[in-house]
Amino acid sequence: MSELKPAAWGGMRAPAIMLLTVALFCSSASAECYVCTFLDSLAKETITSILSSDSISEAGIADSSGQLNQDGNPAVTEDSEDMVAPSREVLINSSDVTDNIIMLDGSDYPASFIPGAVHISYREFVDINNTACLKNISDIARILGDAGISRTDPLVVYGECQPCGGGPSTATYVYWLLRYMGHEDIRVLNGGIDAWMGAGLPVENSSATRPKSTYSPAFREDLYATYDYVKSGKAQIVDARSVEEFEHGTIPQAINIPYDEVLDGKIIRAESELEGIFSNLTKNKPVVVFTTTGTKASVIWFSLDMLGYDAKMYTYRDWQRAERDERRQLEEMNRSK
Repeated sequence: MSELKPAAWGGMRAPAIMLLTVALFCSSASAECYVCTFLDSLAKETITSILSSDSISEAGIADSSGQLNQDGNPAVTEDSEDMVAPSREVLINSSDVTDNIIMLDGSDYPASFIPGAVHISYREFVDINNTACLKNISDIARILGDAGISRTDPLVVYGECQPCGGGPSTATYVYWLLRYMGHEDIRVLNGGIDAWMGAGLPVENSSATRPKSTYSPAFREDLYATYDYVKSGKAQIVDARSVEEFEHGTIPQAINIPYDEVLDGKIIRAESELEGIFSNLTKNKPVVVFTTTGTKASVIWFSLDMLGYDAKMYTYRDWQRAERDERRQLEEMNRSK
Protein backbone atom coordinates (compact mmCIF):
# COMPACT_ATOMS: atom_id res chain seq x y z
CA MET A 1 0.00 0.00 0.00
CA SER A 2 1.45 3.38 -0.96
CA GLU A 3 2.04 6.06 1.64
CA LEU A 4 -0.78 8.56 1.99
CA LYS A 5 0.28 12.18 1.60
CA PRO A 6 -1.34 15.30 3.13
CA ALA A 7 -4.87 16.01 1.99
CA ALA A 8 -6.64 19.15 0.81
CA TRP A 9 -10.25 20.07 1.41
CA GLY A 10 -12.92 21.03 -1.29
CA GLY A 11 -16.46 22.30 -1.12
CA MET A 12 -20.11 21.78 -0.76
CA ARG A 13 -22.49 20.39 -3.32
CA ALA A 14 -22.53 22.37 -6.57
CA PRO A 15 -25.88 24.00 -7.24
CA ALA A 16 -28.02 22.72 -10.07
CA ILE A 17 -27.19 25.70 -12.24
CA MET A 18 -23.68 24.26 -12.59
CA LEU A 19 -25.21 21.72 -14.95
CA LEU A 20 -25.03 24.44 -17.58
CA THR A 21 -21.44 25.52 -16.90
CA VAL A 22 -19.36 22.52 -15.88
CA ALA A 23 -16.82 21.33 -18.45
CA LEU A 24 -14.65 18.31 -17.74
CA PHE A 25 -12.31 17.38 -20.57
CA CYS A 26 -10.43 14.15 -21.24
CA SER A 27 -8.52 12.39 -23.96
CA SER A 28 -9.63 9.26 -25.80
CA ALA A 29 -5.97 8.32 -26.21
CA SER A 30 -5.30 8.23 -22.49
CA ALA A 31 -4.36 5.14 -20.51
CA GLU A 32 -7.89 5.06 -19.13
CA CYS A 33 -9.44 3.16 -22.01
CA TYR A 34 -10.98 5.91 -24.09
CA VAL A 35 -13.79 6.58 -21.63
CA CYS A 36 -14.24 10.23 -20.70
CA THR A 37 -15.34 11.92 -17.56
CA PHE A 38 -18.40 13.88 -16.92
CA LEU A 39 -18.92 16.18 -18.62
CA ASP A 40 -18.37 18.80 -21.26
CA SER A 41 -21.71 17.90 -22.80
CA LEU A 42 -23.54 19.28 -19.75
CA ALA A 43 -22.09 22.68 -20.52
CA LYS A 44 -23.36 22.50 -24.08
CA GLU A 45 -26.83 21.09 -23.48
CA THR A 46 -29.48 23.37 -22.01
CA ILE A 47 -32.37 22.32 -19.86
CA THR A 48 -34.65 23.32 -22.73
CA SER A 49 -33.06 20.86 -25.14
CA ILE A 50 -33.23 18.13 -22.54
CA LEU A 51 -36.92 18.66 -21.97
CA SER A 52 -37.56 18.58 -25.72
CA SER A 53 -36.05 15.11 -26.12
CA ASP A 54 -38.67 12.53 -27.06
CA SER A 55 -36.92 9.96 -24.88
CA ILE A 56 -37.35 12.02 -21.70
CA SER A 57 -40.49 12.72 -19.75
CA GLU A 58 -42.14 16.02 -20.69
CA ALA A 59 -43.12 16.44 -17.07
CA GLY A 60 -39.66 17.78 -16.23
CA ILE A 61 -36.40 16.63 -14.72
CA ALA A 62 -36.54 15.51 -11.13
CA ASP A 63 -33.78 15.12 -8.64
CA SER A 64 -33.40 11.82 -6.81
CA SER A 65 -36.23 12.82 -4.47
CA GLY A 66 -38.50 13.65 -7.41
CA GLN A 67 -38.55 17.38 -6.59
CA LEU A 68 -38.19 20.17 -9.14
CA ASN A 69 -37.67 23.86 -8.69
CA GLN A 70 -39.57 26.40 -10.77
CA ASP A 71 -36.94 26.32 -13.53
CA GLY A 72 -37.21 22.56 -13.91
CA ASN A 73 -33.89 22.05 -12.16
CA PRO A 74 -33.39 19.50 -9.38
CA ALA A 75 -34.43 20.89 -6.03
CA VAL A 76 -31.83 20.76 -3.26
CA THR A 77 -33.55 20.22 0.05
CA GLU A 78 -32.24 21.58 3.31
CA ASP A 79 -31.52 18.16 4.74
CA SER A 80 -29.62 17.00 1.64
CA GLU A 81 -26.41 18.76 2.71
CA ASP A 82 -23.66 17.48 5.00
CA MET A 83 -25.26 14.10 5.56
CA VAL A 84 -23.20 10.99 6.26
CA ALA A 85 -24.86 8.25 4.24
CA PRO A 86 -24.99 4.64 5.41
CA SER A 87 -23.11 1.99 3.50
CA ARG A 88 -24.79 1.09 0.21
CA GLU A 89 -25.43 -2.43 -1.01
CA VAL A 90 -23.77 -1.78 -4.35
CA LEU A 91 -22.22 -5.19 -5.03
CA ILE A 92 -24.24 -8.29 -5.76
CA ASN A 93 -23.02 -11.88 -5.97
CA SER A 94 -23.94 -14.14 -8.86
CA SER A 95 -26.01 -16.37 -6.57
CA ASP A 96 -28.22 -13.42 -5.58
CA VAL A 97 -29.22 -12.35 -9.10
CA THR A 98 -32.95 -12.88 -9.62
CA ASP A 99 -35.04 -13.09 -12.79
CA ASN A 100 -36.53 -9.60 -12.39
CA ILE A 101 -33.09 -7.93 -12.62
CA ILE A 102 -31.83 -6.52 -15.92
CA MET A 103 -28.17 -7.35 -16.52
CA LEU A 104 -26.17 -4.70 -18.41
CA ASP A 105 -22.82 -5.65 -19.98
CA GLY A 106 -20.72 -2.52 -20.58
CA SER A 107 -17.76 -4.33 -22.15
CA ASP A 108 -16.49 -3.44 -25.59
CA TYR A 109 -16.54 -6.81 -27.39
CA PRO A 110 -17.67 -9.50 -24.94
CA ALA A 111 -17.19 -13.10 -26.05
CA SER A 112 -20.05 -14.40 -23.90
CA PHE A 113 -23.11 -12.97 -22.19
CA ILE A 114 -25.00 -13.71 -19.03
CA PRO A 115 -28.43 -15.02 -20.14
CA GLY A 116 -30.83 -12.12 -20.65
CA ALA A 117 -28.09 -9.48 -20.47
CA VAL A 118 -28.40 -6.27 -22.48
CA HIS A 119 -25.19 -5.12 -24.13
CA ILE A 120 -24.30 -1.42 -24.31
CA SER A 121 -20.59 -0.87 -24.85
CA TYR A 122 -19.27 2.08 -22.89
CA ARG A 123 -18.14 3.47 -26.26
CA GLU A 124 -21.78 4.07 -27.15
CA PHE A 125 -21.88 6.80 -24.51
CA VAL A 126 -18.95 8.62 -26.17
CA ASP A 127 -19.41 11.23 -28.91
CA ILE A 128 -17.69 9.71 -31.96
CA ASN A 129 -17.19 13.19 -33.41
CA ASN A 130 -15.51 14.38 -30.23
CA THR A 131 -14.06 11.50 -28.26
CA ALA A 132 -13.05 13.90 -25.50
CA CYS A 133 -16.67 14.02 -24.32
CA LEU A 134 -19.61 11.84 -23.50
CA LYS A 135 -22.71 12.28 -25.58
CA ASN A 136 -25.25 14.72 -24.25
CA ILE A 137 -27.79 13.66 -21.69
CA SER A 138 -30.71 13.27 -24.08
CA ASP A 139 -28.62 10.96 -26.30
CA ILE A 140 -27.55 8.83 -23.35
CA ALA A 141 -31.16 8.61 -22.19
CA ARG A 142 -32.22 7.58 -25.69
CA ILE A 143 -29.55 4.85 -25.84
CA LEU A 144 -30.75 3.43 -22.54
CA GLY A 145 -34.40 3.66 -23.55
CA ASP A 146 -33.75 2.02 -26.92
CA ALA A 147 -32.08 -0.85 -25.04
CA GLY A 148 -35.27 -1.31 -23.05
CA ILE A 149 -34.03 0.25 -19.81
CA SER A 150 -36.01 2.75 -17.73
CA ARG A 151 -34.74 4.59 -14.67
CA THR A 152 -36.85 2.52 -12.28
CA ASP A 153 -35.68 -0.88 -13.55
CA PRO A 154 -33.58 -3.01 -11.18
CA LEU A 155 -30.19 -3.10 -12.88
CA VAL A 156 -26.91 -4.97 -12.41
CA VAL A 157 -23.87 -3.74 -14.34
CA TYR A 158 -20.86 -5.82 -15.24
CA GLY A 159 -18.05 -5.73 -17.80
CA GLU A 160 -14.30 -5.36 -18.11
CA CYS A 161 -12.17 -2.63 -19.61
CA GLN A 162 -10.50 -4.90 -22.15
CA PRO A 163 -8.00 -2.30 -23.54
CA CYS A 164 -6.82 -1.83 -19.92
CA GLY A 165 -6.07 -5.53 -19.49
CA GLY A 166 -9.21 -6.24 -17.50
CA GLY A 167 -10.56 -4.99 -14.20
CA PRO A 168 -13.89 -3.47 -13.19
CA SER A 169 -13.34 0.18 -14.22
CA THR A 170 -15.79 -0.08 -17.12
CA ALA A 171 -18.49 -1.45 -14.81
CA THR A 172 -17.86 1.11 -12.07
CA TYR A 173 -17.76 3.98 -14.56
CA VAL A 174 -21.04 2.98 -16.20
CA TYR A 175 -22.47 2.50 -12.70
CA TRP A 176 -21.41 6.05 -11.77
CA LEU A 177 -22.85 7.47 -15.00
CA LEU A 178 -26.20 5.78 -14.36
CA ARG A 179 -26.21 6.96 -10.75
CA TYR A 180 -25.61 10.47 -12.06
CA MET A 181 -28.59 9.96 -14.37
CA GLY A 182 -30.62 9.19 -11.25
CA HIS A 183 -30.70 5.39 -11.39
CA GLU A 184 -30.97 4.17 -7.78
CA ASP A 185 -31.86 0.48 -8.12
CA ILE A 186 -28.47 -0.45 -9.52
CA ARG A 187 -25.56 -2.64 -8.43
CA VAL A 188 -22.33 -4.05 -9.83
CA LEU A 189 -21.87 -7.80 -10.29
CA ASN A 190 -19.14 -8.86 -7.87
CA GLY A 191 -16.34 -10.43 -9.91
CA GLY A 192 -18.12 -9.86 -13.21
CA ILE A 193 -18.78 -12.60 -15.73
CA ASP A 194 -15.68 -14.50 -14.57
CA ALA A 195 -17.26 -15.00 -11.15
CA TRP A 196 -20.55 -15.90 -12.83
CA MET A 197 -18.90 -18.62 -14.91
CA GLY A 198 -16.77 -19.69 -11.96
CA ALA A 199 -20.00 -20.43 -10.08
CA GLY A 200 -20.99 -22.82 -12.85
CA LEU A 201 -23.73 -20.57 -14.19
CA PRO A 202 -24.58 -20.57 -17.91
CA VAL A 203 -23.59 -18.04 -20.56
CA GLU A 204 -24.88 -17.35 -24.06
CA ASN A 205 -23.34 -16.27 -27.36
CA SER A 206 -25.56 -13.23 -27.89
CA SER A 207 -27.12 -10.45 -25.86
CA ALA A 208 -30.83 -10.04 -25.20
CA THR A 209 -33.22 -7.65 -26.95
CA ARG A 210 -35.85 -5.84 -24.90
CA PRO A 211 -38.83 -3.71 -25.97
CA LYS A 212 -37.96 -0.02 -26.16
CA SER A 213 -38.63 2.05 -23.08
CA THR A 214 -38.34 5.67 -21.92
CA TYR A 215 -35.43 6.71 -19.73
CA SER A 216 -36.17 9.87 -17.73
CA PRO A 217 -33.05 11.24 -15.98
CA ALA A 218 -33.14 12.62 -12.46
CA PHE A 219 -29.84 14.47 -12.24
CA ARG A 220 -27.55 13.86 -9.26
CA GLU A 221 -25.43 17.01 -9.48
CA ASP A 222 -23.85 16.06 -6.15
CA LEU A 223 -21.93 13.20 -7.80
CA TYR A 224 -19.50 15.35 -9.80
CA ALA A 225 -17.19 18.18 -8.84
CA THR A 226 -16.25 21.39 -10.62
CA TYR A 227 -12.96 23.27 -10.63
CA ASP A 228 -14.29 25.93 -8.25
CA TYR A 229 -15.63 23.22 -5.95
CA VAL A 230 -12.27 21.47 -5.81
CA LYS A 231 -10.36 24.72 -5.31
CA SER A 232 -12.65 25.96 -2.53
CA GLY A 233 -10.78 23.90 0.09
CA LYS A 234 -13.73 22.17 1.73
CA ALA A 235 -13.42 18.59 0.41
CA GLN A 236 -10.84 15.87 0.74
CA ILE A 237 -9.06 15.29 -2.58
CA VAL A 238 -7.90 11.84 -3.69
CA ASP A 239 -5.59 11.31 -6.66
CA ALA A 240 -6.34 7.77 -7.84
CA ARG A 241 -3.55 7.69 -10.43
CA SER A 242 -0.31 5.76 -10.05
CA VAL A 243 2.41 6.86 -7.63
CA GLU A 244 4.56 7.91 -10.60
CA GLU A 245 1.80 10.10 -12.06
CA PHE A 246 1.08 11.58 -8.63
CA GLU A 247 4.73 12.51 -8.08
CA HIS A 248 4.93 14.10 -11.52
CA GLY A 249 2.21 16.59 -10.59
CA THR A 250 -1.17 16.68 -8.87
CA ILE A 251 -3.84 18.95 -7.40
CA PRO A 252 -2.35 20.79 -4.40
CA GLN A 253 -2.51 18.81 -1.13
CA ALA A 254 -4.26 15.79 -2.68
CA ILE A 255 -3.49 12.40 -1.20
CA ASN A 256 -2.54 9.48 -3.43
CA ILE A 257 -4.56 6.27 -3.31
CA PRO A 258 -3.85 4.43 -6.60
CA TYR A 259 -7.05 2.87 -7.88
CA ASP A 260 -5.62 -0.66 -7.96
CA GLU A 261 -5.05 -0.59 -4.19
CA VAL A 262 -8.76 -1.31 -3.70
CA LEU A 263 -8.58 -4.34 -6.00
CA ASP A 264 -7.68 -7.93 -5.28
CA GLY A 265 -6.96 -8.97 -8.84
CA LYS A 266 -10.12 -7.97 -10.69
CA ILE A 267 -12.32 -7.93 -7.58
CA ILE A 268 -12.96 -5.02 -5.21
CA ARG A 269 -11.62 -5.79 -1.75
CA ALA A 270 -13.78 -6.53 1.28
CA GLU A 271 -15.24 -3.56 3.15
CA SER A 272 -12.99 -4.17 6.16
CA GLU A 273 -9.92 -3.86 3.92
CA LEU A 274 -11.31 -0.76 2.22
CA GLU A 275 -11.87 0.91 5.59
CA GLY A 276 -8.15 0.48 6.27
CA ILE A 277 -7.17 1.87 2.87
CA PHE A 278 -9.38 4.92 3.46
CA SER A 279 -8.37 5.36 7.10
CA ASN A 280 -6.94 8.84 6.40
CA LEU A 281 -10.32 10.02 5.12
CA THR A 282 -13.33 11.09 7.15
CA LYS A 283 -16.98 10.53 6.30
CA ASN A 284 -17.84 13.94 7.75
CA LYS A 285 -16.43 15.81 4.73
CA PRO A 286 -16.98 15.25 1.00
CA VAL A 287 -14.33 13.41 -0.99
CA VAL A 288 -13.39 14.32 -4.56
CA VAL A 289 -11.71 11.53 -6.54
CA PHE A 290 -9.87 12.14 -9.79
CA THR A 291 -7.65 10.55 -12.41
CA THR A 292 -6.67 11.91 -15.79
CA THR A 293 -10.06 11.18 -17.37
CA GLY A 294 -11.98 9.64 -14.49
CA THR A 295 -12.41 6.06 -15.64
CA LYS A 296 -10.10 4.48 -13.10
CA ALA A 297 -11.15 7.06 -10.51
CA SER A 298 -14.59 5.46 -10.69
CA VAL A 299 -13.18 2.34 -8.96
CA ILE A 300 -12.17 4.43 -5.94
CA TRP A 301 -15.39 6.45 -6.15
CA PHE A 302 -17.44 3.23 -6.19
CA SER A 303 -15.57 1.86 -3.16
CA LEU A 304 -16.10 5.09 -1.22
CA ASP A 305 -19.77 5.18 -2.19
CA MET A 306 -20.15 1.61 -1.00
CA LEU A 307 -18.82 2.61 2.43
CA GLY A 308 -21.12 5.63 2.74
CA TYR A 309 -18.72 8.45 1.88
CA ASP A 310 -20.03 11.56 0.13
CA ALA A 311 -17.86 11.01 -2.95
CA LYS A 312 -17.70 13.00 -6.18
CA MET A 313 -15.86 12.48 -9.46
CA TYR A 314 -13.44 14.88 -11.12
CA THR A 315 -10.64 14.86 -13.74
CA TYR A 316 -7.08 16.10 -13.66
CA ARG A 317 -7.50 17.16 -17.26
CA ASP A 318 -10.19 19.67 -16.23
CA TRP A 319 -7.97 20.98 -13.44
CA GLN A 320 -5.11 21.56 -15.90
CA ARG A 321 -7.43 23.28 -18.38
CA ALA A 322 -8.92 25.57 -15.74
CA GLU A 323 -5.50 26.45 -14.34
CA ARG A 324 -4.28 27.39 -17.84
CA ASP A 325 -7.38 29.53 -18.37
CA GLU A 326 -6.82 31.37 -15.09
CA ARG A 327 -3.17 32.04 -15.91
CA ARG A 328 -4.12 33.31 -19.36
CA GLN A 329 -6.74 35.65 -17.92
CA LEU A 330 -4.26 36.97 -15.37
CA GLU A 331 -1.66 37.61 -18.07
CA GLU A 332 -4.22 39.47 -20.18
CA MET A 333 -5.23 41.61 -17.20
CA ASN A 334 -1.59 42.46 -16.49
CA ARG A 335 -0.97 43.41 -20.11
CA SER A 336 -4.01 45.69 -20.15
CA LYS A 337 -2.78 47.72 -17.18
